[in-house]
Amino acid sequence: MQPKILIATHGKMASGLQSSLEILTHQGSACQIIDAYVTSADYTDQITDFINSVSSDEQGFIFTDLYGGSVNQKVTSQLLSHHCTNIFLITNINLAVIMSIILTKQRWTLSQVQELVHHLDCQVRVVDFKQMQSDLNVDDFF
Repeated sequence: MQPKILIATHGKMASGLQSSLEILTHQGSACQIIDAYVTSADYTDQITDFINSVSSDEQGFIFTDLYGGSVNQKVTSQLLSHHCTNIFLITNINLAVIMSIILTKQRWTLSQVQELVHHLDCQVRVVDFKQMQSDLNVDDFF
């Protein structure tokens, strides 16, 4: 069962992630997005509409860009007021986490989501080119 996805971010990050997801998975268009603060329009109704679209036998995921940021606060407020138990909120997102959720066809538990996020969060890297050059031949890297 494919979960419903909402990506809500400051600026056009959500659109960019959706575009990348479409290129890499051909499923970006299935994701709803909120590019908050690009216009002066209030986006609360979009969050509420998404929450209401996830039926009790479905799962939903809302991805936000910044823990504690205004977008995350608004999503959190809406989830709490709707008493959602089948929608996960994941913040400080990256493309790898969203792709994993989209491409893994399963019903998720909280512990599985936590494990996935922990595993992929640890994948953020600083590329040390000096160390890389001493460890590898550039031809071996590609």
